[in-house]
This record gives sequence, structure tokens and C-alpha cells, in this order.
Amino acid sequence: MQRYFIKNDSHKDGVIQSTDNMIRHMKKVLRYSNGDQVICVDENANVYLCTIADIDKGILIREKGLQEYNELDVDVTLVYGLPKGDKFEFILQKATELGVKRIVPLRTKRSIIRIDDKRFLKKYERYNRIITEACEQCERETKPLLEPLTVISKLGQYRSDVNLVAYEESSREGEKSVLKKALDRIKTSITIVVGPEGGFDPLEIKEMNKLGFESCSLGKRILRTETAPLYMLSVIGFERELSK
Repeated sequence: MQRYFIKNDSHKDGVIQSTDNMIRHMKKVLRYSNGDQVICVDENANVYLCTIADIDKGILIREKGLQEYNELDVDVTLVYGLPKGDKFEFILQKATELGVKRIVPLRTKRSIIRIDDKRFLKKYERYNRIITEACEQCERETKPLLEPLTVISKLGQYRSDVNLVAYEESSREGEKSVLKKALDRIKTSITIVVGPEGGFDPLEIKEMNKLGFESCSLGKRILRTETAPLYMLSVIGFERELSK
């Protein structure tokens, strides 16, 4: 069933007022009509089964609350070195599907793309729309938070119970236990850091190590920048949801 995220102030006394985008999607994409049902999730993660009362005006009637929880049981922060092209949008979508709680775009020495805070903010609305649509598709109750563009020296504020940085040199050196042991230490949160196409400069790794981020391998093979975060998120999801 189609799911939509709504503002808290958009529903009152059992009546929900749809946004223009919701109306357009229901009418033009899904071909819904009066009497069809959708699921709405508000900003407090309350989930409701709703019936379309007036498709043209976007009026929904809240039928009942639903008890569901599809979130990971730990908060995962992904710090991601900005890649070139549309790879960042791909990661926003897939990381959301895999349960990430917070995404922090990182500017690094080897980032091919050069973008300042002003240019990043211009794309912020589009990025958040990608996140919202991914949440609706994978049936989440909470939308990941997209943080402002940052730099390595400020990563201390994004630390969690466990803090890891994926580093290709750790793989080349044969390290294979840090990630596994780290998963056993998670209490409520974990932060993972992944670099752009060129990886991290050794001095950047040293700086992150001083901030409390432990270098780890992702196996014998060197993964692309768009593969590494999805690998780590999948491993975390498996460990938290399927291995016990």
C-alpha cells in the first residue's frame, strides 16, 4: 500500500490535507480515486491507515492507527566523502533503504567534485525528496537526517558508541577483525566513514584516528566508493536483524 510522509500540522480531528505532490502522485501516477486507501506517517512516526475522501482536494480520512516498527534497533550515521556525478543521490536512496539514521556529506582532499556550502544547499531540497521517496518505498517510519556539508576536523560531533572508517590500506595489509569485533560492541549507535573515489589521504586517516575513528578493512577486495557504504550498512543490518 502506498505510503506518504505528512507534517504534524496537516492532520486534525481525523482529517488529513494532502500536499500538491501527494495529490498529483495519487491521481496521475497511481490512478487512485475516492475510497482507495493509503498509509500516512507523521513527524512523530505515528502510522495511520487512511481513506481518500476527495481526490481532487486531497482530503484523506484517518481510519485507524497502525502498530509497526521497521527501523534498525541502533542508530547508524554514515559520513560519506562526496563522489562525482549522481553517485551521492544513489547513496542517499540506498542508504535510506538499508536503515541509516543520519547522513553526513564530507568534503575531503581527494574529492573530485568541488562544491561549497551554498551550492550544496541549492540541492538540499532535491536530496531530501530522494530520501523521502526511498522511505515511502521501503516502509520506514522515520526519515534519515541529512546534515550540512562538513570537513574531517569537525567529525567529532558525529561520533557514536562505535566509530569506523573504511580504509583500503587496511584491506591490503590483511586486516580482517576490526569490523566484526566492532559490531559486537555496539550499544545504541555506530558511525561509519567512507571516502570518495580516490580514498582518503594518509594524513586524513591519522586525523580521524585521533578523533576516535578506527580504521577497518571491508575484506580482500577494494570496493568502489558507492559499494563500500552499502556493504557496511548491509553487514550492520544482517547482524542486528537476521543473525540472532
